[in-house]
Amino acid sequence: MATLLFFSILLVVTDRIKKQKEDEATSAPSSSWENPYETEDIDPVIYFDGKPYVHKKNLETFLFMGIDKYGESEEVTGYRNHEQVDVLMLCIVDHDEKTYQVLQINRDTYTKIPRIGAAGDRVGEVDAQIALAHTYGTGQKDSCEYTAEAVSMLLMDEKVDHYISLKLDSIAILNKSVGGVEVTIPVDMTMVDPEMQKDKTMVLSDKQAEFFVRSRGKLEDDTNVSRMTRQDTYLHAWRQKAKQKMNADAGFALDLIADLSYFMVADQDLNGLSKLSGYLADYEYLGKIKIDGETKNGQEFLEFYPNQEALKKTIMDLFYEEKAQ
Repeated sequence: MATLLFFSILLVVTDRIKKQKEDEATSAPSSSWENPYETEDIDPVIYFDGKPYVHKKNLETFLFMGIDKYGESEEVTGYRNHEQVDVLMLCIVDHDEKTYQVLQINRDTYTKIPRIGAAGDRVGEVDAQIALAHTYGTGQKDSCEYTAEAVSMLLMDEKVDHYISLKLDSIAILNKSVGGVEVTIPVDMTMVDPEMQKDKTMVLSDKQAEFFVRSRGKLEDDTNVSRMTRQDTYLHAWRQKAKQKMNADAGFALDLIADLSYFMVADQDLNGLSKLSGYLADYEYLGKIKIDGETKNGQEFLEFYPNQEALKKTIMDLFYEEKAQ
């Protein structure tokens, strides 16, 4: 969940940068992106629904991960850790079309993930919840890379270029940063907090914010699909308050990112994240999408099985374009 909010920080920063550019109304050229790996090779053609498609050029992807453990980011000894990914979001940036959109991936998605041996080497693949990919490795960059590889395999080997993960502590930091978020409780949540009655509108405390976005096992609908809906509700409300904070304090977002950095693992520094915000400020946001599917009871956990036709169509929409005749 913290990852959803962190991505919203980038969007809020983007909104501010965009507004500044509009207010300044200068003639300076807009930021651009050049692909150093672009070649003149002929792209392979694939067929979908009887039509020819080629892969879009100049895409860049950012994987945002929310980790289900508390504590500052620290390396563990051994080849396994106890951290799973609760939230997965892949931001796909199209530098040619100057657009970006977000694919929200269900953490219960049952798919192939990398399998790592006791020596720390890759020994194959295993079918499991995608959330478990992060349990391999030290809990640091290697674990993030295993999760990125699992996402890539789910999306038929589409490349994941960058990643960012955040621990659970980030939820309280983010909620406190805006003085609490007001939501209407969509379901009966009194089993986790007596105040959280269905249809009650309330400003969530930091702990209640975590209950709101994380609770599932004790609720009547314990699927991650239901939880993702609540996360979207919270995210929208948080963004509105964050925008107000940003307008009142230019240093709001940078201070917040600095507070979050203790609980973050990323393949980029603040300069890289600032560069991403710069891109997004110039680009059109096409919204967030999810993959349809079915939740089933597995041997140990709930498992989400994507509809394969919906998955293929999502991949085609995000990464391919119809070949010009």
